[in-house]
Amino acid sequence: MDIKEKFKSFMDKQKISLKTPSSQAQLGESVKSDDFEGRMAVTGDSCRKSSLLNDHILTPEAEKAVIDSIESLYFESGDVDVGEHELKKFPQDVDIHVINGMRSRLRKQHAIVSRRVSDLIMQKQGLCSEEMEKVVELQKEIYKEIGLCVEGRRKLAQGRSQFTSASLGILANYSKRQKIASVIRSLRTVRTLQMTDVQLQNLLKAEDYPGAIQLLLECQKAAATFKHFTCISELSTKLQDTLEGAEEQLDVALAKVAANFNAANYEKLQIAYGLLGKTQTLMDQLHMHLTSHIHNSAFTIVLGYVELYNSINGGNGSISGSSFSKMQYSELCKYVNEESFLPCLMDLSKSMWNVLKSYRSIILWHEENEKTSQEEVNNESQDAEEAATSRRYTKQKLEHGLYRIWQDVQAKVRTFILASDLCHFKFDDFLRILDVINKLIDVGECFCGSKSETLRESIKKQSMNYFRTHHRARMEELHMFLENEGWEACPVKSTFSIYQLMEFRFLKGRDLSFTRMSTPSSSPVKKSSGSTEKRDLFDLFNSDSSPFDIATEETVEEDIMANGEAGDSIHISDDDSEDDEELMKDFVDEQTGEAPQPHTRRKFDHSKAPIVTNTTLTILRLIGKYIQMMRLLQPIAFDVMVCLSHLFDYYLYTVFMFFGERGDLEQNLSRRLRTSLKRIQDTLILTSEVSQEEPTDQDKVPSPSISPVVDTTSPESIYGLPVRVVAVESLAFLAVQLEALHCHIEPLIPQQRRTFLQQFYTGTVKITPEIRHHVYTAVASQVIDYDGILNRMSNVKWDINDLMSQHSQYVDVLLRQLQVLSMKLEEVSRVSPIPAEAYNALWECIVRITNRTLLEGFASARRCTNEGRSLMQLDYQQFLMKLECLTKVRPLPDKHLVETFIKAYYLPEGALEEWVQQNGTDYSPRQLNALMSTMTHVNKRTRQKISNLLEEQCRR
Repeated sequence: MDIKEKFKSFMDKQKISLKTPSSQAQLGESVKSDDFEGRMAVTGDSCRKSSLLNDHILTPEAEKAVIDSIESLYFESGDVDVGEHELKKFPQDVDIHVINGMRSRLRKQHAIVSRRVSDLIMQKQGLCSEEMEKVVELQKEIYKEIGLCVEGRRKLAQGRSQFTSASLGILANYSKRQKIASVIRSLRTVRTLQMTDVQLQNLLKAEDYPGAIQLLLECQKAAATFKHFTCISELSTKLQDTLEGAEEQLDVALAKVAANFNAANYEKLQIAYGLLGKTQTLMDQLHMHLTSHIHNSAFTIVLGYVELYNSINGGNGSISGSSFSKMQYSELCKYVNEESFLPCLMDLSKSMWNVLKSYRSIILWHEENEKTSQEEVNNESQDAEEAATSRRYTKQKLEHGLYRIWQDVQAKVRTFILASDLCHFKFDDFLRILDVINKLIDVGECFCGSKSETLRESIKKQSMNYFRTHHRARMEELHMFLENEGWEACPVKSTFSIYQLMEFRFLKGRDLSFTRMSTPSSSPVKKSSGSTEKRDLFDLFNSDSSPFDIATEETVEEDIMANGEAGDSIHISDDDSEDDEELMKDFVDEQTGEAPQPHTRRKFDHSKAPIVTNTTLTILRLIGKYIQMMRLLQPIAFDVMVCLSHLFDYYLYTVFMFFGERGDLEQNLSRRLRTSLKRIQDTLILTSEVSQEEPTDQDKVPSPSISPVVDTTSPESIYGLPVRVVAVESLAFLAVQLEALHCHIEPLIPQQRRTFLQQFYTGTVKITPEIRHHVYTAVASQVIDYDGILNRMSNVKWDINDLMSQHSQYVDVLLRQLQVLSMKLEEVSRVSPIPAEAYNALWECIVRITNRTLLEGFASARRCTNEGRSLMQLDYQQFLMKLECLTKVRPLPDKHLVETFIKAYYLPEGALEEWVQQNGTDYSPRQLNALMSTMTHVNKRTRQKISNLLEEQCRR
């Protein structure tokens, strides 16, 4: 036997012997272990006695150390041979001491583990007792339940023995009866299914789509229930075909709703498609039908007009009527002639309006339906979530469809516009075309917020070309009108206003908020109207009207001519006749020496009717049309405004050239007037020096020549005063109207281009009063013999020593000429009324020139005394007193210059230099030097100093 086997047998015996405590024999050599993890040191100690492990009580720390030293193999729950494991640890050379050490270690570990297990058992003994009691109770319950089962089985056996076969037969018969009744119900249902086809067709004809779909679905459900019947399979196929036919009818009804919205029918379709579970399919089909309707309706309208006017005009030799229907839409539009273009465009726009309005109504229907559905829906149900998903899809589809539908509409209208040449259209027709396009653009902006770039670009280029050609023709007409103008007042009513002209009625009493085509990037109209909310166009018109019906409103004839009405006649009164008689008594005829016969001067009340010429009315009409063009086509509004300014510039330049005498008077022109005339001449007037080979500016026109019938040199007509008044006052009236139209024009001009508008008004329109002053000054310089007055004043002796109470004779001559002029003005005004503004302006010019003449006459005195200066004051006061009876111009122009010049003679030597510095600019150096020469109390040094001061002022 192997030594390991023997030792194993020995160990087993030792395990048995350890069950009972006993004293161990003394060993010859003792074994001592210093390390329980495998490293042992064995020392022989024959004198030391071994002791049992259970005789030595270890501390808890030591016990824990011993337990930790136990190998993990001993804790495994499987079938482990620990003895073999320990034997494998024996060294090759067997040493009894080593074996004893290992044995002592294992005994000590075993003892400590046994003690720990015993302690744990003692701790859990109470819980074990409680659990054992529960086990006993459970055992009792099991015994009780087994008794119940045994009793139940006994009862069942008793019932089985008591029931008879007859009772079971009754139950079987009852079951057969129930099955037969079920079969009868099924047969009745089958018969009903076979009869549903007729009822279904009746529901579809009555447009009860929800009822028809509901009936079909119920039939399909019933057919699926009774599919085990042979006859049902054929019926199911028939029901499926019927359902497909019903869906086709729903699609046809949806196409009708897309073309002409009906809320009741659309609601039925919504319910029907909802029952089919095809709500999303409905939206897809709806957009497809809308697109198809846009294409079909546009083609049908254009084809109708092409065939209609083709048959009226005798047809086209190369194309037959049937061939038009085979053309593409773009090709067909090219055959729309000028006569049918506008009606066709309006019908096309109305058709597109109906499509857009139907789509808008569909969106509103869904918005209202969504509010109602949210109030009735049950958030906990699954159907509510599906309905919410369907509503989101529908809303998204409708929102995306807005822009797509409008793009289709734009494409059709754009193709129609670009297919025709609009250059040969009448201006009024072209404005109506622009009006229709702009209304369509505003409809698109209201529909989906689109700026309609496609439509804008399609009409912008044609509009620019058309307007340039039209403006060139109008300027040539204006040139012809001005050369043939007789400058006679057109007899309009006293209540005449530009708003009575047909071209301006669009500004009076009409809301034009939706008839402007503005620039998308910077629209001044939008900015100006941003504070007020723009009303929805789709709410302004009912189902039978559209924005394009406004263009067909009835026209009203103009009523601007006076036609001899009493209110336009001139009223003459006899006021102030006594003052005139007194003035006449003071006059003495120089040649006869007799006093003239008293002449009763009647004060006349000038007509309040505005003075306009035929050319003025023509320009006003053109301005009205140009403003319409600016409103209707905002992108070229600035170019139109430039052309509009040409009309006024040309008229102003013509009036000045015809009636503004040049020569010495031209030196008196203001810098602003001179600059404006130079600008007009450079930019607008075609000069004769331009070579024919050089390209000419299309905006330039020749300078007009005055008509031979117009006489501006005859003294009998006061040098053409009537025609001058008509020309100047008509120009002033035109300027006033432009000022009134400024509030309508400015919002139409882009913000960055308004500088030109401001320059036009300040540099051209506002210089009209200067034109009036210049023209009337030309008359005033000829109606009085100023040179004769100066000669008479030069013969007056101012170096007198005695002052007489009688004024000088030249004063009476001057007043007599003014009196004769006043009578001539009265006679002229009876034939050609002179407005109060013109009358006062003329007298203002006359008085100014007269005062300047008197000032020059007083300055021509070489010698003067204090009495002579008093005579000057007497003469001038007499002149002023009689002049104030002839005119109501207040204050009298340049009156203070003459009075100041006369009184300056009395200034002391010390104050003279200061006076020259303050008033030197009002007088010429010759006049001031003449004044100095007559002042005997001023020494030569002061005169020299003042002369130097005047020379310095002249150099400045």
